[in-house]
Amino acid sequence: MLIARRCITTNISFSIAQHISIGLRKEMLMNNSTHVAVIGAGVIGLCWAALFAAKGYEVQVYDPRDDLDDQLTHTLPLYLKQIPDLPQDVNSILSRVHACHDLKKATMDAKYIQESGPESVTFKQALWAEIEQYVSADCLLLSSSSGIVASTQGAKMNNSHRIVIGHPFNPPHILPLVEICAAKTTSPQLIQQATEFYQSLGKFPVALNHEKSGFVANRLQMALVLEAIKLVNEGVVGIKELDDIVTHSLGIRWASVGPLLAFHLGGGAGGLTHLLEHIGVGLANAIGQPDMLTNDLISAIGKQANNAYPKRDLQHYCDERDRRQQVIINDQNSH
Repeated sequence: MLIARRCITTNISFSIAQHISIGLRKEMLMNNSTHVAVIGAGVIGLCWAALFAAKGYEVQVYDPRDDLDDQLTHTLPLYLKQIPDLPQDVNSILSRVHACHDLKKATMDAKYIQESGPESVTFKQALWAEIEQYVSADCLLLSSSSGIVASTQGAKMNNSHRIVIGHPFNPPHILPLVEICAAKTTSPQLIQQATEFYQSLGKFPVALNHEKSGFVANRLQMALVLEAIKLVNEGVVGIKELDDIVTHSLGIRWASVGPLLAFHLGGGAGGLTHLLEHIGVGLANAIGQPDMLTNDLISAIGKQANNAYPKRDLQHYCDERDRRQQVIINDQNSH
């Protein structure tokens, strides 16, 4: 975000106020008695539990698995140690995480529930229908689902509009993205509450405009992975060589600016429209999708790119892209 410069006095005052605000927020978190219930103690659930506890929440972890206590004792500390700048020692943080084998006890006093159970429609529908009976009206119901939309999950609830997807990118205690997605009946206020909750954890939430199975990140990921599998299976390239191609090109580029901004910058003065017209159409033909890039689509997506990334800012984006790419390349070369 570009912020207009103000006088030095104002900047100093803002910096001091911001520093005080951050300090107060950390103090509030460490004195936090708010309960979060984590449903499911697989990798995703345990990573969430580690992050919630590190941020000062009391965490109830529910899972019927027999080794739940062992997981919290031995696996959870490994995840905690991966979180930078822990505010307390690991044992102090672990004291806020509690194993619970009773769903009602785990959820009845929770302010937030992060469901991370099996990726099964039947399971999630039954789970939310039961949880709804136990929780307070202001409890935020969140799901880590990788692809099952909120309206489907809540089909057996009395108030299905309460579910909000909070889909992390694995591992959630490290990677910042959380995709926010909800049904048409969910209020904007509830979506905003979910967004603010994840922001308070240091995450980067992105709200989707409407429901789509698989959401966005996983759909992008699978499109690339399926094409990668196809190329390897056809003998075009080996698995290791394919991974090398990605980590030394697309991985660096997309970590810096994202795929559409990369094309927009690559199109020069004509932006995304120019690149799609002169290169994109041919590449679409090469991968067997000759009808994908119609003139109307190219025009529409080009206008969106121009609105999102105005010409006056393109040099800034280019400079930032180059800076970030060089940081990644330097790190790769140092290992």
